[in-house]
Amino acid sequence: MTCVRGCSSLLPVPYAFSKTGVLLGLLVMLVVAGSNCLTSLLLLKAAGKTGHDSYEGMALAIGGPTWKVLTQISLILLLFGTIVGDFALISDVSARAFKNLAAPDTPPAWLVAYNGRGTMCLFALIAVFPLCCLKGMRQLEAVATVGVVVILGVLAVIVQSSIHAGLPAIASGELPLWKFQSAGQLPEAFVVLGFAFYLQPMMMPLLHDMPPGPTGLAITSTAVKIVILGVACVVYGTIGVFGAARFGQATEGDCLVNTWLGGRREGWMDLAMTLFLSISIPPMQISLRYTLDSLVAGEDAPFQLKRHMAETSGIVVSSLLVALIFPAYAEKIFAITGATAVCIVCYVIPVGLHFKMRANEKLGSPILSQIEQEQREVQALLLPNGDDDRDPDIHLTVRSSVESDQQSDSTLNQCWQTIYQVVLPVAVVLLGVSLSLAALFTTCKQLLA
Repeated sequence: MTCVRGCSSLLPVPYAFSKTGVLLGLLVMLVVAGSNCLTSLLLLKAAGKTGHDSYEGMALAIGGPTWKVLTQISLILLLFGTIVGDFALISDVSARAFKNLAAPDTPPAWLVAYNGRGTMCLFALIAVFPLCCLKGMRQLEAVATVGVVVILGVLAVIVQSSIHAGLPAIASGELPLWKFQSAGQLPEAFVVLGFAFYLQPMMMPLLHDMPPGPTGLAITSTAVKIVILGVACVVYGTIGVFGAARFGQATEGDCLVNTWLGGRREGWMDLAMTLFLSISIPPMQISLRYTLDSLVAGEDAPFQLKRHMAETSGIVVSSLLVALIFPAYAEKIFAITGATAVCIVCYVIPVGLHFKMRANEKLGSPILSQIEQEQREVQALLLPNGDDDRDPDIHLTVRSSVESDQQSDSTLNQCWQTIYQVVLPVAVVLLGVSLSLAALFTTCKQLLA
């Protein structure tokens, strides 16, 4: 999961903070993190109740064919757009890497000319495609470890460079520390951070590779909380604050466009990020292939090598071709994808399925809730029918005390469940849709200008 939420989502974060200021940026980041964690847990709860470990399988079981089609289309658009954007970033970052490494000489034209299309194809061939051919998400764990090392290294460079320069944007007041920079920049920052935090499409194939039943759900739920509320918040918050504090309003949408080290050291850092971009594409490709395979062969279809390679080749080649046509538009691809598909897949559909499932349960749907069954079993054990009736008064007193505590706990639990099950999901959808529409309008206006 850390590998998935890595390079492509990391690079635009300082830009978002430069437009909001430190305090508002951190607040928006926490809201986005909490929203994505909530909807991820709602999806895992639905997976436990329906017995499906695919996004579209849950949609079909809960909402029927219409919800399944909507989910499939949204997933394909989101994952395909993200892969195309990552390929475009590879062309940008790798071309700069070879230019810096070759200085003062000039690298071969086929590597850096034409907006880095040559390096894009090179890394697609030697790194992206071989990793995409792996069968499951968990087979990427070894390369994910390398990715974590790269993230920590780049994070250290940005923090050290910003501190060494004296946090110039904060010192000059260009980046407000406690005041809000501009409320008008909030939608764009929300979309950028929303794109950085989304995990939902990659979470379901990972669940498929976990042990079946409650054990797999528990492991995945814990991993989601650690990655979103722990690792991602720390990494994004740190790089966002220190990256924006270094360059202020001059912070680029891809923060590596700014000069951090200079010379060959900058080239080595860019090359490391290019390699990490290459290993961050396969998890998304595997998720997209998982969706396409369910569409073509059905959910839980037996593995076939020919179908596996055909789907893998089709995804990699088609996304690479689109990126070759638009190699310099990574930021716009991410902005449009974040304002549309991310909003639908990460906020609208999970909350919609959640309320649809609640309505089904109230109408007596045959979908069984394992969680509710376990809760009923635990509650039944709270008041056991003891065999020892030698002191009925003491037994009655204890029973009354337990019942009183249960009523108090039940009231608090009902209040919390109302907030968790109704209020928060509604707030997430309203906030996500409104800010995403505002950001989409702004992006389209910029493209047409």
